[in-house]
Amino acid sequence: MKVIPVIDIMRGVAVHARRGERSAYRPIRSVLLQGADPVALLRAYRETLACDVVYIADLDAIMSSGDNLAVIAQMAASEPQLELLVDAGIHNVPQARRLLDAGAKKVVLASESLTGLSAASGLLAALGAERTLLSLDLKAQEVTWRHPSTESKDPIATASRLLSLGFRETILLEMDRIGAGSGADAVLLDRIATAAPGMRFIVGGGIASVAEIALLQRAGASGVLLATALHSGTITRDDLIGATTDA
Repeated sequence: MKVIPVIDIMRGVAVHARRGERSAYRPIRSVLLQGADPVALLRAYRETLACDVVYIADLDAIMSSGDNLAVIAQMAASEPQLELLVDAGIHNVPQARRLLDAGAKKVVLASESLTGLSAASGLLAALGAERTLLSLDLKAQEVTWRHPSTESKDPIATASRLLSLGFRETILLEMDRIGAGSGADAVLLDRIATAAPGMRFIVGGGIASVAEIALLQRAGASGVLLATALHSGTITRDDLIGATTDA
């Protein structure tokens, strides 16, 4: 089980994401560090949690209101041993290549930024599986696509199609659970994993305890995204060591 800390960046600072309501996001308050500097948070994750992969969301780029490319480049340069998975609202190859040049290890192809699976498949073909990671962004258990889209919103059918297109690893992000501590939906994950045998799933949204991590692993998760529980201290490094050891 891979534990992947998350950094959401808006206007150059790390913010606390909650239920996908981006206009209400505020700078983080964390037991891991003072302040909300993304570079310092990346270092704190490495030093405190001994992680080797971190997920970064450039919220300004996702909302088409600017970008934090320079900050991401600084983060990559400051912690070159870390693998950065970056969602920056990518929907074309030039955007993706700029992100990779800035130091991202993998570009997250988020469904909310894509018109459908053909766009995702085209980016996969152009960039390669080693440089891409698809994210199914869910609200009310339906896939969110970039408007307008005629693509299916059924996550079970979509996951099955992703497998046939050559994707072997997918993020399953329940956006309306982010930051709420309400727990991820292991039942939904189990149904999706059954429809896409062999697919690896990284699950995010509302995970608040190591017991939930274990439950998600049994349902088919190969990794989890964590932020709020780490900042509040609800989940600690010792907790994670115990969880990954038991796994």
